[in-house]
Amino acid sequence: MGLIDLARDVFDEIVDKDRVLWNLMVHAYVKAECPNEALDLFEKMDSEGVIPDENTMVSVLLACASISDLQCARLVHRFINRNSNVRQDVFLKTALINMYSKCGSVEEALVTFYKMEYTDVFTWTAMIEGLANNGYGNEALSIFNRMENQGIRPNEATLVSVLTACIHSGLVKEGCQLFKRMVSDYKMQLKMEHFGCLIDLLSRAGLLHQAEEFIQLLLPEERLIAYKTLLSACMKYSEFDFGKKVAKEMSKLSSNSHETGILLSNFYALAGQWTQVAETRKFIKEFDTRKAPGMSFVDVKP
Repeated sequence: MGLIDLARDVFDEIVDKDRVLWNLMVHAYVKAECPNEALDLFEKMDSEGVIPDENTMVSVLLACASISDLQCARLVHRFINRNSNVRQDVFLKTALINMYSKCGSVEEALVTFYKMEYTDVFTWTAMIEGLANNGYGNEALSIFNRMENQGIRPNEATLVSVLTACIHSGLVKEGCQLFKRMVSDYKMQLKMEHFGCLIDLLSRAGLLHQAEEFIQLLLPEERLIAYKTLLSACMKYSEFDFGKKVAKEMSKLSSNSHETGILLSNFYALAGQWTQVAETRKFIKEFDTRKAPGMSFVDVKP
């Protein structure tokens, strides 16, 4: 039994539960990545006549976003509009934008966004992220420009979302310009997420050597994931000579990863390096054997 189950047992034992307790339990399910249980509990809360507030509904919106159920999202939104006890503040409306975006309805997310009288950096970031993840890169950049024009300073998450928009829409020039501005304009300390986005952007565009230069700026323990992205791009563009260099660096960084072994094996096969394919597959087999639980076979005489 997990901690969330223990929490539910304690919750069920309490006879007189107020709204705060219900909110805590619904939120706990969301935090534990149990969105269906959160929604079931909210339904039970409503059936028992406990009146929800905006805190309840933010958790419910997050649960809907997790399961990407647009019909459920619309039902919950209608419930909010019918319930005067729910204060539709910036936090709730930002959660609405996030929910509709995660459910694939960018149009409804935008309607919510444009109707808002007050927005903060989290609202703008949610809208940019929603557009980016649904393939609307240019629209995400347009929203970002509006955000800047209104004097709202982006945070680290905002810039990751804008870079993601550039990745999905192949906006290499715009992504590189933004990356430079993060330091020059915003004096931001760049993190792995920002470098990872730029490396992904350059790799997808076939700018492999430029991507590799940025990988060298990362800490050794951060490079493996970036090298995986770069090696996949080498396979896509049939850059096998450069890919061999990347594969060599990956081998230095990882000696115990099944996933890395599979990727290397696939690359060597495409490159026609059959000796390396055999060696890599041998490593994968040995790795899987080491991971398997120990077993003892004993001859039993009848």
